Amino acid sequence: MTTRTCTRCRAQTEPARLDTAAGRSDPVAFCLHDMPVLACPNGHRQFIEPGFALKLVEQLVKEDEAGLPAGKEKGLIFTHYYCGACGAELGKDAERRETFPLDVSLPDYHPFRVEVTAPVYRCPKCSREQLHSLEQVRKATPPALAEAFRAADIPPG
Repeated sequence: MTTRTCTRCRAQTEPARLDTAAGRSDPVAFCLHDMPVLACPNGHRQFIEPGFALKLVEQLVKEDEAGLPAGKEKGLIFTHYYCGACGAELGKDAERRETFPLDVSLPDYHPFRVEVTAPVYRCPKCSREQLHSLEQVRKATPPALAEAFRAADIPPG
């Protein structure tokens, strides 16, 4: 991890940790905890490297979110959701919202936590609780993270 010049004030940056940052893209919300960033003495933050946001999105979408309990999505015009265990159709009304912690490990960086909060649905046949689909979460990941980065005042790039 190297330091760089602050993109806003040109002061020297140092490695730091972002306490928390949250973003939402309905129906999913994300909260980042202890994410590595670069910070200058004036309080400006930036990504640890220019491609960090893309690496994070790819890690979440391709690796970490795959472990979430989820059903299957079918249909192009009228989307229906089916239990990932038994195949029964899931209802339209969520039981509740639940938070799923994901420990993110990107090469060359300290691990940090991402919490995914989403509605969970109970299968009427086997009672398994799950998200409607991974596709739904994966579609929401980039815009929700972008909102979290804006909320933390981390400029793009």
